[in-house]
Amino acid sequence: MLAAFEREEPSDTWARFRDLLQQSTRLSDLRVIARELRAATGAMSPAGRQSLLHELQQRFGSDSEYEADVAVVKRVRRRGRINSEQEYRSVQSYADSIAGDTEREAEFLELGAFLDTFMAGG
Repeated sequence: MLAAFEREEPSDTWARFRDLLQQSTRLSDLRVIARELRAATGAMSPAGRQSLLHELQQRFGSDSEYEADVAVVKRVRRRGRINSEQEYRSVQSYADSIAGDTEREAEFLELGAFLDTFMAGG
């Protein structure tokens, strides 16, 4: 996954990320890193994002955490609001993954409104 980011935007940031990954000893740390990297795909070009997603699916199969987030987002959109912190995290993660995709801007803005409303206590 880091190789895709390095191809997309060469910098020493990705080498530091790789070091962080190799030094991580807790599963919770790895989950946070995976979530952050998934969110960072929103900043990739559409072609870079599609290439990365194809590579990941070929190597690992479907992403069950992402699929769970998609299911939460569908429920939230149908209901029209976020009901819990867990839903908030899932919606935020999903929104981060589509950020920058101009074809999904309306969906991104809708999710942002849900996130804002939840944080405002509404």
